[in-house]
Amino acid sequence: MALPRLTGALRSFSNVTKQDNYNEEVADLKVKRSKLHEQIVDLDVMWKKIVKFLNENLDKSEMQSVYEDLNDILQAAKQIEVCSFQKRKLEEEENEKKRKVFNRFKGQR
Repeated sequence: MALPRLTGALRSFSNVTKQDNYNEEVADLKVKRSKLHEQIVDLDVMWKKIVKFLNENLDKSEMQSVYEDLNDILQAAKQIEVCSFQKRKLEEEENEKKRKVFNRFKGQR
């Protein structure tokens, strides 16, 4: 006697079903992302405003340590941006290599 397939057993004994249409979920994610982006844009926090606020509200004795911390944050943000850019560039190069290999094999048929 053949064993039943796992997918059939899962469908029979659970509430797991195949979903053919993910458009609603994708649309929901897009709406959430756009709302989050709007909230961030509305905050209007800019580096110049942060520095201006600190200049107005900090004592001279605290300035040096805060500026060092801000500089560390700025450097970390720049590194994150560079890493993200490098990752995208590597992905693009790898995709280009895959396209070339695919086209080469496609041409041999």
